[in-house]
Amino acid sequence: MSVPTEFDFALLKIGDGESPEVFTISCGKQDFTANFAANSTDRFVRDCAKPGEVPFRVPKVTGRQLDITATGLTDITAFGIEVALVGTKNNIKLEYYTDDGTDAGDLIGTVACNMLVSGLSIGAPRDGDASAEISLASSGAWTWTAA
Repeated sequence: MSVPTEFDFALLKIGDGESPEVFTISCGKQDFTANFAANSTDRFVRDCAKPGEVPFRVPKVTGRQLDITATGLTDITAFGIEVALVGTKNNIKLEYYTDDGTDAGDLIGTVACNMLVSGLSIGAPRDGDASAEISLASSGAWTWTAA
């Protein structure tokens, strides 16, 4: 029987822009959505041999984008750093892991990209749990590197 190897968890790491670059885990973020998308415009092309027929759609790819949303817990240590990052572009790594019984897990692979930190939302309900969400938008090409 063949079954897929699934991701069990991920870590978001944000680069400091220095040389050599140091990547710091966005602590507390536990849930991740990475949306890889192709932007397109629709063109409708008629069959030259049958110009009276309704044309068929032929989408034209106009761009590609990656958007990452990371949600989870607030971390007072990271809060000031992440607030200052809003509106800036940084090198980002989203590392995917499987649980293997160790403290670190087993790295499956890494998505890397320069990304705009487009938003940081903090929820602090009086009678509930605080939460944080950081939104990232790709600025250029991304790479996937298998471990």
